[in-house]
Amino acid sequence: MIHLHNVSKSFHTFQAVRSVSLTIEKGQVHGIIGASGAGKSTLLRLINLLEIPDAGEVAVNGQKLTQLNGKALREARKSIGMIFQHFNLVANKTIYENVAVSLRLAQYPRRQRRERVMECLQFVGLASFKDKYPAQLSGGQKQRVAIARALANYPQVLLCDEPTSSLDPNTTAEILGVLKNVNETFGVTIVMVSHEMDVIKSICNHVTVLADGKVYDSLAIEPKGIRLIDDNPENFVKQLTEDGEWDHA
Repeated sequence: MIHLHNVSKSFHTFQAVRSVSLTIEKGQVHGIIGASGAGKSTLLRLINLLEIPDAGEVAVNGQKLTQLNGKALREARKSIGMIFQHFNLVANKTIYENVAVSLRLAQYPRRQRRERVMECLQFVGLASFKDKYPAQLSGGQKQRVAIARALANYPQVLLCDEPTSSLDPNTTAEILGVLKNVNETFGVTIVMVSHEMDVIKSICNHVTVLADGKVYDSLAIEPKGIRLIDDNPENFVKQLTEDGEWDHA
C-alpha cells in the first residue's frame, strides 16, 4: 500500500529524514515511534507529500506520488486521510460543516454530501452533535470529528500524527478504539506516529523505530489491546498512597 524508497528531507541545515526506505502493507496498523526529533512527523508528512522529499520516491496504492503534481497529486491525496494532534477544526463552523468541508473541497456530489457526512458522524458516535461547534466539545469528541472528516472521502490510508497525545488515558483508549474499528470495518491502512509506547503497543501490528532520521528497526508485533483506566477518584488516591510513603494533607 505504501512504499518509500531512499526518502530524505532537510530543513535548512537540519536533516530530518535520512534515506529512509519503508514498505507498509495493505490493512496494517503501522506505528512509527522514536525520541523527540527522530523525524517521525516529517516522515509521516512525506507519505502524502505535505512535505516534498529532497530525494527518493514515495508510492501509495501503486501511484508514484513523487512523479505527480497539480491536479493529479490532489486527486491521489483524496485516498489519504490525515488526523492531527490538535484536531485542526474550524472554530466558526458546526460539526456537520467541519466534516462536509472535506467533501466540498473534493467536489463530492452535492446531493450526496449530507448522507455521507451523517454516515461518518454516526460511525464515530457524534450524529447528535452535528449542530454544535468545536468549542462545545471535549478533546475526545473533537478528535472523533477529525476522524469523521478524514473518513469522508473513503480513504484507503489514514495518517495519524500524535492523535492521542492531548488526551487523558480513557479518552485515548476511546480514540484508539475508533481507529481500530476503522481498520477492521473498512480495511483502511493506518500509519500512526506516537511517542507513547502504550499507544503503539495497543493496536499496532507493525512498528518502525526511528532514530536521528533513520530507520533503526522495523518489526511485527502482537497488539496488546486497548486498556481502560479506572478513573474513580478513590483509585487515584490508592495509586498515590500504595507505597505507604505519603500522608493525606
